[in-house]
Amino acid sequence: MLRFLCVFTALFFTTSMEASVLAKDKIIPVEAFSKLPNISQPKLSPSGTKLGFFIDLKGKSALFVQNIDGENPKVIPAPANTSIEAFYWKTDNIMILTSGGTSKRDEFRTKVHETRVQSYDLKKNKLRWLAKPKKNKRMSQNERIVDLLLDDPDHVLLQMDFELDGASTVYKANVHSGKYRSVKPARQGIQNWFTDYSSEVRLGTGFSGETFNIRFKNAKGEWQDLSNTDWYQKYTFEGFTTDPNIIYVSGQTDHGTNGLFTLDLQSGEIVESLFIHEMVDMDFITLNPITNKPAGVTYTTDFQHTKYFDKTLSKIQRSIAKALKSKNVTLISSARDRELYMFVLSNDTDPGSYYVYDRENKKLGYFASARDFIDPKQMASVLSVNVPTRDDDAVPTYITVPNGIETPKNMPTIILPHGGPYGVRDDAHWNYWTQFYASRGYLVVQPNFRGSGGYGDHHYAKGVKQWGGLMQDDVTDATKWVIDQGYTDPEKVCIVGWSYGGYASLMGPIKEPGLYKCAISINGVANLPRLKVTDKKSTIGGSAWIKRMGHEDKNDRDVSPYHRATEFNIPVMLIATKDDARVPYEHSADMHKALKKQGTKSEYILFEEGGHSMYTSDNRKKMLEATEKFLKEHLGS
Repeated sequence: MLRFLCVFTALFFTTSMEASVLAKDKIIPVEAFSKLPNISQPKLSPSGTKLGFFIDLKGKSALFVQNIDGENPKVIPAPANTSIEAFYWKTDNIMILTSGGTSKRDEFRTKVHETRVQSYDLKKNKLRWLAKPKKNKRMSQNERIVDLLLDDPDHVLLQMDFELDGASTVYKANVHSGKYRSVKPARQGIQNWFTDYSSEVRLGTGFSGETFNIRFKNAKGEWQDLSNTDWYQKYTFEGFTTDPNIIYVSGQTDHGTNGLFTLDLQSGEIVESLFIHEMVDMDFITLNPITNKPAGVTYTTDFQHTKYFDKTLSKIQRSIAKALKSKNVTLISSARDRELYMFVLSNDTDPGSYYVYDRENKKLGYFASARDFIDPKQMASVLSVNVPTRDDDAVPTYITVPNGIETPKNMPTIILPHGGPYGVRDDAHWNYWTQFYASRGYLVVQPNFRGSGGYGDHHYAKGVKQWGGLMQDDVTDATKWVIDQGYTDPEKVCIVGWSYGGYASLMGPIKEPGLYKCAISINGVANLPRLKVTDKKSTIGGSAWIKRMGHEDKNDRDVSPYHRATEFNIPVMLIATKDDARVPYEHSADMHKALKKQGTKSEYILFEEGGHSMYTSDNRKKMLEATEKFLKEHLGS
């Protein structure tokens, strides 16, 4: 295949000269890690003649469209005070956009994240809000695409909740005029609607207080409560097949992991096993990039992989993986009107290299690098290990080892617990945060503590209601393990985290005095009782979610860093963003005040914007520079 190599060109804002300077510096500058990707989430238009993708424009993510040959470049504007979060090709000239931003409206008692759906006409350069409320109507908080209706060039199905009562209505919207009409009335307790293969609304899910609801329209046209069926006690609905009586479901395998199956609705029995793995769960169903219908399943070992049950896509995936000599190749886009496909190759040292495959003409060519200012040869490798725990279990852990070091020995170390905490996990893929710290000479340890997703129900369930308990103990055990192995200098260990990871970074020094020499919390949870109150009041389903928070045997204050601030005796850095709608910045501000009051060395940095994930390159640069200075002061370089 490679002998038919075809080189595709693209237009980017990052010049090759800039890339060369960043890559060849002896000490890689912080900008190489803080910059957003110069290309991400590329998607081919239906004809394959155009390409849309996100770029780094003045430090923020922006949607960019060009011809496949690099001609006619255009930046698509986002509505005021929002950023475009996702896009879809409706036709070669009409794009459907989802934008989002942090808002504080009179109807809400706190800052919330809101989404809007727009169409963009490339010929007219016109952005149109598809769900604009009619006169005397309030704006919905979250607008969501239910079905792109790919067989209908003029309409899409959207869901909105203009009444803000937690019950969404499905509307059919015209992508040219923005006019819309109701096609599925709201139902109390249903926030999300889903369609089948024929684009008929057939499933609804949501919360009523602490109760999770799931309603299904059977073949007779009757709506039934799936929670009352025998099969739903064991399996979770995942999607529709072409047969209205057969659906995709996930459920526990004999190995204790989560697999994917097809199920007969009439008998309630499993028809076929599509994915079973001994060690890891399925992540999610993968959609066909042409039809937007289920075509495979994604799962993560050290890296993310896709298994297609669509025979054509499976064959193409195998061919490209063989041609590029890598298993870490993922199909990310395809044209609808011709056999043109886009793939990305990524691993622990390569943040992403994009390729285009023209199947009709048997041509495969390199397109672009996600971050052409990164030289993979200078990046750190990632080691995968299983750390034994005090209760004779094991925690899958990733260790990022600085470039040039074969076996780590007595190194300054950063312990980096992930956010979430439930259902998410770390893997070995290139990460700007871990790679930056490794480039500064630090060993970076990422334990997938119990409660993390992806490793089966046993691993997940053990962490529920274990804030400050078993989940924290797993982080401690991973820390002590790298010390015992001789990898880590016990006098140079700092714990660093984001969101829940920020919580774990503040609880670590409380539970294990003397183990850590410093702590850094970024948009971290500091006041657990406060978080539970705001989540319950401002989030649909919050009453159910907060039941997993805290510790099953302790008062919330006992596992809340803010309420135990007097126990700190190491330097702390707290970083927050003012527009964080998930963990309000007051968590960090109040924690800083409490620490200063009792004489603990505390640094506090507040950014005006960036959201929970700190999405601007400028703030990421400031965050990395500040933490680097803090780490150097307390651990050495």
